[in-house]
Amino acid sequence: MPSAGLAWQTLSDPGALALVDADSGRAAALARPHPADLPMVQIVDIERLAGGWLAPASRPQSERHLHEQMAADPLNTMRGLCWLMAMWIVAVHLRTGRPPNVLVAELHFPGIWQGPEAPASAAVWEALAGRIRLGVLAALTSDGDADARFWQALRQPPGIAPVLLGYALRMLADLHRQMLDHGIDPKEMAGTLALYTVDPQDRATACFRPLT
Repeated sequence: MPSAGLAWQTLSDPGALALVDADSGRAAALARPHPADLPMVQIVDIERLAGGWLAPASRPQSERHLHEQMAADPLNTMRGLCWLMAMWIVAVHLRTGRPPNVLVAELHFPGIWQGPEAPASAAVWEALAGRIRLGVLAALTSDGDADARFWQALRQPPGIAPVLLGYALRMLADLHRQMLDHGIDPKEMAGTLALYTVDPQDRATACFRPLT
């Protein structure tokens, strides 16, 4: 559930809820993706596993399950993680007023490069982080072209998908820290959306829409 200052409100659209920041007055509609694109049940499962991964005690087991999901369904596993990050970015936007596209652009892989190979390592890390940002942007904007490019980014070169999972999890952890810094606890946000909404009939409906 959202933390103090953030609240859910119902909308006329049964597939969406409004997330409102009472302090800022900003609000956004959060909607389920079309089930043919990304089943909501899969997002909720990924939210649960991501929450487990963020806790040191349950990280090994959660990471193993995430890698199992990657092996079975790499596209929807990564789509689900990126969708989760997009939802969190919307919450940060509501709290801070910073544009969501700027928040996406600032997502990075946390780390320090040392040694003579540092510039080359930095370029590789940034290129891989850019693939994750592309996935988050595709989820945030419901841009089909961005989603298609993200799918290609998961396939080339062969074997890159598990590497990108590791990058996505560490970027998600960094975003989670930012949320806590702003007084936002994202626990079970996707679960709440799933509980009080139904699958949309129209693929044209964006998952994240500003209301104010």
